[in-house]
Amino acid sequence: MMELYYGPTANGQRAAVILEESGLAFRRHPVDLAKGEHLTPGFLALNPVGMTPVLVDDEGPGGKRITIPQSVAIMQYVAEKAGRFIPGDAYRRAQMHSWLMFVASDIAMTSGTLFQLTTVAPEKSPASVEHFEKRLGRFFAA
Repeated sequence: MMELYYGPTANGQRAAVILEESGLAFRRHPVDLAKGEHLTPGFLALNPVGMTPVLVDDEGPGGKRITIPQSVAIMQYVAEKAGRFIPGDAYRRAQMHSWLMFVASDIAMTSGTLFQLTTVAPEKSPASVEHFEKRLGRFFAA
């Protein structure tokens, strides 16, 4: 049985969605980031970086337990294990990887930065907010 430890973030949602869509059996373990559950010794034993999501599969490759942090790594692992979602054709597979990395790096970084600038940062910079809003708009338009 696979175990998904996740917080209410885009990364956690990505991991949860692919697990749901894969049809593979798994259990959800919500991690309350506001309460610092991702920084407890128990969670840090799963991911020393203290970030969600983390997937634990007791029936990993070769029947060995494997622990996988990072949403894109989880997505790729689940897709391979399920035998779904990754195109067999090399051209289409390259396109899929390109879009996956675009979402995971460019869109995620830009939306995360925008969240920090508008919600968390003590000093607001309208010029920076405008820059990242336009950038995110271009990304979504693509």
